[in-house]
Amino acid sequence: MVEKKSRITRKPAPEAVEGFLEQLGTDPESSLPKPAPAPPTPPPANPQDDGNKGKAFPHRLSADFTTDQYKRLKRAGFETDQPMTTIVREAVEDWLKARGY
Repeated sequence: MVEKKSRITRKPAPEAVEGFLEQLGTDPESSLPKPAPAPPTPPPANPQDDGNKGKAFPHRLSADFTTDQYKRLKRAGFETDQPMTTIVREAVEDWLKARGY
């Protein structure tokens, strides 16, 4: 019968570890000067920001569009250099204001 070998290894002696680390030397990245942290910038004054943890738009909304609506929205975003979400946000805001909300 074959004798089983133990898979458990013994810890190396602390002297062996210290000698190995001395052979490696110091990490070149650890000796580089660390850059100074950038000063904190104040959050932008955004009228739509309601103060929820610094996010300008803390709530996400999903909508379904027909292919024609999506293509028109995509084209409007391309031609006006505005994100599609901005166009939708403005349309929703206009709708809410028109109905007194």
